[in-house]
Amino acid sequence: MHPEKRMRNIWYFVGWILFFIGLVELAAGIANVYFPSEKNVKLAYFHANIWWGTLIMLSGSIFLRKNWRKYIDL
Repeated sequence: MHPEKRMRNIWYFVGWILFFIGLVELAAGIANVYFPSEKNVKLAYFHANIWWGTLIMLSGSIFLRKNWRKYIDL
């Protein structure tokens, strides 16, 4: 017999989406460090892409961690 299939919570998928968006944002921030823009952007030395990318990846990994074990049969 097949085990009963359960639906995944929406927050599991939200966690994956946030994680990948944060990863893209972090990669863009790192690219801006090595290849800075030719425009004179004020406050560019804060590197907001790196901070926001890290924060978004962290929140996505929290969503994943909280919803990971609920749906995996070990």
